Amino acid sequence: MSAGLVPDAAADDTAAHARSLRPHALYVAAVVGLALLYYGSAKIGYALDFAGPVAAIVWLPVGVGISFLYLAGLSFWPGIVLGDLLANDYSALPLGSAFGQTFGNVLEVIAASVLLRRLVRGGSPLDNVGALGRMLIALAAGTTVSATVGSIALRLGGVIAGGDVPHIWRTWWLGDFSGALIVVPLAIAWFRPGRHWGWRGTRLEGVLVVAAVAGLTELAFRGATPLTYLVFPALIWAALRFGPRGATLSVAVAAGLTMWDTTHVGGPFMFESITTTVLATQLYLAVAAVSALSLAAVVTERERIAQRLAASRVRLVEAGDVQRRRLEHDLHDGAQQRLTALAVRLDRASDDANADPSDASRLLREATVEVALAIEELRQLARGLLPAVLSQLGLASAVTEVARRSVVPITLAALPSARVDPTAESTAYFVFAEAIANAQKHAYAESITVRIVIVGGELRVDVRDDGIGGADESAGLGLQGLRDRVEAVGGRFSVESAPRRGTRVNAVIPSGSLAPAAGR
Repeated sequence: MSAGLVPDAAADDTAAHARSLRPHALYVAAVVGLALLYYGSAKIGYALDFAGPVAAIVWLPVGVGISFLYLAGLSFWPGIVLGDLLANDYSALPLGSAFGQTFGNVLEVIAASVLLRRLVRGGSPLDNVGALGRMLIALAAGTTVSATVGSIALRLGGVIAGGDVPHIWRTWWLGDFSGALIVVPLAIAWFRPGRHWGWRGTRLEGVLVVAAVAGLTELAFRGATPLTYLVFPALIWAALRFGPRGATLSVAVAAGLTMWDTTHVGGPFMFESITTTVLATQLYLAVAAVSALSLAAVVTERERIAQRLAASRVRLVEAGDVQRRRLEHDLHDGAQQRLTALAVRLDRASDDANADPSDASRLLREATVEVALAIEELRQLARGLLPAVLSQLGLASAVTEVARRSVVPITLAALPSARVDPTAESTAYFVFAEAIANAQKHAYAESITVRIVIVGGELRVDVRDDGIGGADESAGLGLQGLRDRVEAVGGRFSVESAPRRGTRVNAVIPSGSLAPAAGR
């Protein structure tokens, strides 16, 4: 038996060793693949140069690098180093300048990827205008690094004169920024899994859109009459009907044809000065890309809001039905039964009053007990509704009362000094109460900080705790119901809850100031 077990053990060891090597092999393959993609896109960039290594209209490798690190992870940065070393033109540059460029290019990609990951947390950068704006900031800041380091490296290597540094820096930065602006949104839209928001057209319509973009671009850049911005209606069509995917693909098609025609054919951006030609083309590409992406982000944002509102209406109706049935059940089985028993006892007391006064007295005492129990049950039911102090004295007093009774210390950093409309106050109270309940029951918090202020016609509620974090709206903690409440009145709701870093519940509720709040 032991002889038969030896080969099995050896086979198991071999299989385990192979499994342990598999992640390393996949990592090496990914790094090599990134290097080849970077190198290939660099060759495309060189094909679009006007003169030398610093007059490219766009530098596509920066977009490839940022996309890869953002989608796959920052650990693949060695592929950027390898790809840039392969792409460098050592015959045209001193060795020190070439290595300086590589350092700047790698640092650029890493900086932009880190900023993009930090500025856009959760969701896609193309989902709304705010996230898109933060993505543009990350790309603009990251590409500044390469333009600055590269220009300095060229100046120190004697490739350019001191007076040329500002022009080279501008061309370099716009080229890198344009390359990132074309490639990064395209990669995020097409390679990130998930629902394709904003996609409402058919495949045939999609083909027609791409054909229209290509045809109008060629008409604008190959015709005798300047028709530069004729392609914009097609870009708008793509963004409105196909969201981020349609916008990014259309921008890529328009940008590719624009760059090819400008560098090989001519067109409206061909001037005697190479600097002017490059600048005009880069600005045209940036304006076209930002316009199409912004419109697609607006369409996506509106569609998501519309679908969330539709879903929240359904949940609110269902929640209302559940609450109504609960109240009916509680009233039927509790207070109603006691009040029925009370009526019976009072009727018997009335019948027995003349015949046996002592027994009537007993029945009246029992009826008194039933009344007290019925009142207590009705009070228990009312606790799920708005407290009287909220309607009588206002939100600040209601919050103070809850904080006074809380078993977890609550710091009231700020409370409104004026009353607002009842809908805003009740919504804010439920957000506060639910956040406090979650912090006490589920987060095991030791302290809670509450800030409620009125700013510019909005009631802003911010509740933070130092609990375990990890709260999820879909986990049945009442957060989805809070979002429904807030968004139903036109407000905004968000939850930040990283594991072991506490939870922050934030709501912004439209309101109108009515009168000074009552004393607390």
